[in-house]
Amino acid sequence: KAAPAREDLDAVLRIEPLAVEVGLGLVRLVEGGKNSPLLRRISGIRRQLAGDLGYVFPPVRVADNLSLRPREYLISLKGVEIARYEMPQGCELAIPVGKSAAPLGGQATREPAFGMPAWWIPSEEAERARRANYTVVDPVSVLGTHLSELIRRHAHELFSRQDAKKLLDRVAIENPKVVEELTPKLLPLATVQRVLQNLLRERVSIRDGVSILEALSEAATSTRNPILLTEYVRQAIRRTVVKPYLNTTGDLPAYFMDPAIEQAIEGAVQHGEQNSHLTMAPQAIRDILKRIEQKIGTPETPVATVTSSGARHFLRQIAEASRANIIFLSHNEVPAEGKVVSQGLVQ
Repeated sequence: KAAPAREDLDAVLRIEPLAVEVGLGLVRLVEGGKNSPLLRRISGIRRQLAGDLGYVFPPVRVADNLSLRPREYLISLKGVEIARYEMPQGCELAIPVGKSAAPLGGQATREPAFGMPAWWIPSEEAERARRANYTVVDPVSVLGTHLSELIRRHAHELFSRQDAKKLLDRVAIENPKVVEELTPKLLPLATVQRVLQNLLRERVSIRDGVSILEALSEAATSTRNPILLTEYVRQAIRRTVVKPYLNTTGDLPAYFMDPAIEQAIEGAVQHGEQNSHLTMAPQAIRDILKRIEQKIGTPETPVATVTSSGARHFLRQIAEASRANIIFLSHNEVPAEGKVVSQGLVQ
C-alpha cells in the first residue's frame, strides 16, 4: 500500500529544468495542450536554439499558478525563479525602432527580454504604432522571446553531463575514432562537459561537435585545465565564434584593448591543473571596468572587443555581470581572411 505515497513524494522531489507558470488571466495561452499558443511557440524556440546553439534544451513544463497575479507569468530554472513579468489585459507591446519612432501614448514599461524601453498599448492601436515606426508584439511573443533569451543566457547551467554524453554519442556515429581517442583516455567526461558549458556561456554554438572534440584531443596532450582547453577550442572553431558579430559586408567592427591592460591581466593570472585564477586587486579590476565603460558605454546590442588570448577569458569575467553585451574575442579567433574595422582603443 505504500507505493502510491512513494510515487507522490518522488513527484514532489522532482525538479524541472525549465518551467513557465502563468496567472489565471493568462491561462488561455496554455489551453489546448500541445496546440496551445504558448506550447507551439516553445516548440519553435527549441528548434531555433538547436540550430543556433547546437543544443536541444530540456522540455519546458507549463502550468497555471493561482498564487500569481492574474496577468503575471513566472519562469524558473531548476526550481528557482529567474524572472517574472506582468502583461496588461487587451494590450500589445510597442517597441520603438531606432531613434525615429514618434512619441506614443500608453503605459511605459521595459521589454522583459532585453530591458529596452517599450509601451503597452491597446490592441486596436497596434496598426497606428507600426506606422509610427514601432515593432508591435503580442503577449505570446513577449513571453516566448523572454523565455528564449533566458535559455540562451542560462544554457550552460542547463547543459548536463548527460547532454555532453549525447553530443559524444552523436559524433561517434560518423567519427568513432575522435571520441575513442578523447574520452576517457585523455579527458574525463566531466572536463568535456565543462568546456562545452564554457562555450555555451558565451553563446558559442557547439553544433560542430567533430571540430570541438578534435581540438580537445590535440590540446589535452598539454593541459587538462578547462579554461585553457576552452581557449584552444574557440581558436579551432574561430569562424563559428566570430560569425554572429560580422557586419553585412563580412567585416568585424571591434574595439581593441590597450596592450598595457592585457599585460597587467596576464601577469596576474595563475594557471593550475584544474583551473585558472585572476589574482588582481579589486581596485585594479574596478579600474579596468571603468576604462571599458568610458570607451564603450553600456551597449544595447552585442559589441566586439579584440584582445590577447591570455587576457580574453578574464576580461569577459570582469565585464560579464554589468556589461554582458561586450563580447571579448582574442586575436587568434579572428579568421585570417577577416577584416577588423577598429571602433577605438580601450586604454
